[in-house]
Amino acid sequence: MQKELDTADILIKKLNLAPHTEGGYFKRYYQSNKYIMKDDCVKCRAGSAIYYLLKKGQFSAWHSILSDEIWHYYKGGLLEIYEIKKDSSLICHKLGDSLIYNDASYSAVIESRSIFAARIIEGEYILTGCSLHPEFSYDDFILYKKEEMLLKHPNHSDIINMFY
Repeated sequence: MQKELDTADILIKKLNLAPHTEGGYFKRYYQSNKYIMKDDCVKCRAGSAIYYLLKKGQFSAWHSILSDEIWHYYKGGLLEIYEIKKDSSLICHKLGDSLIYNDASYSAVIESRSIFAARIIEGEYILTGCSLHPEFSYDDFILYKKEEMLLKHPNHSDIINMFY
């Protein structure tokens, strides 16, 4: 049986994943053929989906998007997704195989405009998928610097600092 780290490298190659701005690796594999108008009257696709992989020691940095995002577990270890909601409340979603990790789920929903980050807490890698409705656009994506996060949410400084 191959080591998990080898499996991560094989998956990166097999799925043709590329480095992501927020950390880890990704590839968009789905884009809806249907178009919608967003609230700001911008035309966009109704949805999109990516594969997303993190290796041990990598993380998805604090960011927000204007769409709801649904994370799906596919393979590997256990992921924590920290979500700071618009009212500044903090939620920790655990994404993984619930047959192995009792407190894990196979999916997690991140509300639009929440600020969130993710990290592996068990295993050598995790392969997930992320679906967005409407589609992902870098125009709707904000990557936060540490100083911004600490000013915006000083009550969550311990969690924020885990991702810098």
